[in-house]
Amino acid sequence: MKINDKIYCKDIGVYSGQLTKRKSYIIEEINDENIRIQNNEEKLRWYSKFHFSLNNEPEIISIKIDDKIGNIESDAIEVTIMFSNKVKYWMTFTTPKYLDKILDEASYFSSKHFMIIKHLTEESIKSTVLKLDEQNELIENCQKY
Repeated sequence: MKINDKIYCKDIGVYSGQLTKRKSYIIEEINDENIRIQNNEEKLRWYSKFHFSLNNEPEIISIKIDDKIGNIESDAIEVTIMFSNKVKYWMTFTTPKYLDKILDEASYFSSKHFMIIKHLTEESIKSTVLKLDEQNELIENCQKY
């Protein structure tokens, strides 16, 4: 990285509102650990190089709810997420009430790709996926196709 390079935000960290994931910024100043850019608020600020890359990450191009939501308060559905590089991931969304039902029939429940939300609605599912992506937690909570 050097002055005037176009860089892309890969992690907004605690800078919500100041940085946008995948947005490009121009390096105004640089030192060993930090870069200075004009942020979303149009202010020159120093940020750790950790938050940026010379290459942009693929974008989410679709969030598809694969199952019909039968009961917004007690159900489990699969969701497919496709990125601009054509790579797909999937995860299951469920509710606390649905897990209660499962635990009535089994002594335990374990899964790495379940996301528990209060109500299963298209809006809540999509906003959760986007929030996970913004915080760089989406891929670790999904399974690759």
